[in-house]
Amino acid sequence: IIQSETRESNVVHKGEIAFGTVLGVCTGYFIKKVGKLLMFMIGLGFVCLQYLSAKSYITVHWDRMAQGYNREFDVDQDGRVTKRDINTKWQMLIRFLTHNLQFKSTFLVGLYAGIRY
Repeated sequence: IIQSETRESNVVHKGEIAFGTVLGVCTGYFIKKVGKLLMFMIGLGFVCLQYLSAKSYITVHWDRMAQGYNREFDVDQDGRVTKRDINTKWQMLIRFLTHNLQFKSTFLVGLYAGIRY
């Protein structure tokens, strides 16, 4: 009788832990692949713009692009993008991904594993 009561009152469910971890790994892997694709596209765009600018086909206003970058990523509005600004953006992403999840800790472990490997 005592053993059956402890089984029923167990708070941790193995299926829930595995589900959260699997979702986290899949999401982390997705973020990693999309991030690499995004970095590739930005690098390709930069090289193409520089080539067209060097051949005098276009004029690139890098100062305007830098202003747009700062406007988007400078969260604390100090005029430059710092580690703290990037950390704030990362925390916003984590809050979005874990909104209304009951298995946040296992999801975050899986997310880290998916991004890492």
